[in-house]
Amino acid sequence: MKNLAQRLAVIAFGIGLTSAAVIYFTHSEPKASAQPKGEKRDVPYMDGKWIRYSPDFAKRQQIEFAAAAEGSLKPMISVTGTVTFDPERVAAVGSRIAGRVSRLYKIEGDIVKAGDLLAEIESADLGQAQASVIASRAHAEAATTNEKREAELAEAKISAHRDAELAKAQAVSARADLTAAEQRVRALGGTLDGATGVLRLTTPIAGRVIERNVTRGQSVEATLTAFRVADLNRVWVELAVFEGQLSAIHNGDAVDVVATTAGDQPVHGIVAYVGDVIDLDTRTAPVRIVVEHPESRLRPGQSVSATIHTSAPVSSAISIPLSAVTSVDGKPTVFVAHDELSVEPRAIVLGAQDGDRVEVARGLERSDRIAVSGVFALKSEIFR
Repeated sequence: MKNLAQRLAVIAFGIGLTSAAVIYFTHSEPKASAQPKGEKRDVPYMDGKWIRYSPDFAKRQQIEFAAAAEGSLKPMISVTGTVTFDPERVAAVGSRIAGRVSRLYKIEGDIVKAGDLLAEIESADLGQAQASVIASRAHAEAATTNEKREAELAEAKISAHRDAELAKAQAVSARADLTAAEQRVRALGGTLDGATGVLRLTTPIAGRVIERNVTRGQSVEATLTAFRVADLNRVWVELAVFEGQLSAIHNGDAVDVVATTAGDQPVHGIVAYVGDVIDLDTRTAPVRIVVEHPESRLRPGQSVSATIHTSAPVSSAISIPLSAVTSVDGKPTVFVAHDELSVEPRAIVLGAQDGDRVEVARGLERSDRIAVSGVFALKSEIFR
């Protein structure tokens, strides 16, 4: 028991020394000082709903204000679209008969004039049709000669008038057969004075060969489109414009068209058609732009951006410079002056724009003054 008491005393003494050491170091060791602060940055800060900044910041970032102005502007509408062919400037050249391609004169990329020969196709069907014309022509000539002779005999009372009438009917029938035979040859695409059994494919318009679907020696069917020729000096741009913007667009409005994949200079066009029917799914209507520019490189199927300079001015609208508008949380926002060194960020609803100014549909009063320069600095320091 005595040994146990001695051991407990030793343990208690050790615990006491440890506690004393902890208390000593806790009270005697100095607290770690905070990291030294550097020079305070001169940046704007939020004070309730106001953004406040120093005079030096305003001077350094060239923050300037202007009053929201009321007046009229000609809206500009920007929308993307697709280049398409002008249907009046594109032609599909088909074989129209079964046969075999014997000669090929033009390929993709070739420039052609109206009437130029593209290819020749040998066709038995065309040959038979042309032979029918030759036979029908001979019958018509014989029937016409007989008609004339019978008429002379009847007039001289050598033969009966009935024979003359019969000869006349036969001549009329023969000439009708000849007309039908000639029309069949034309319908097959052949000519009456060319080589028998050879179809000459020619282009009806001037332009460029943009598609070729035949090669020499190839057998073709009557439904094949052998060539497509297009005049790309004039093309269409098809747009889909939201219904709320359609009322500002009229036929004849000027349009600037730029390819979205290139930094080319804009090509000028005009509005040729504003759709009459709204698509129920997209709430848009088609708007057609005609671009007539021989040196343009717009290609059918190409995506473009179009800016329509509408001819309908917006009257009595509050407008502000486009440079005053920024985006905060996905909403158009302006900085409205509160006093000389503070502003209020305010979300607004935008309307039409004309390239320099934009209409404010809601969110501003005529007496409001807004920041028109230094806007990016205010936004970047507060809305990071």
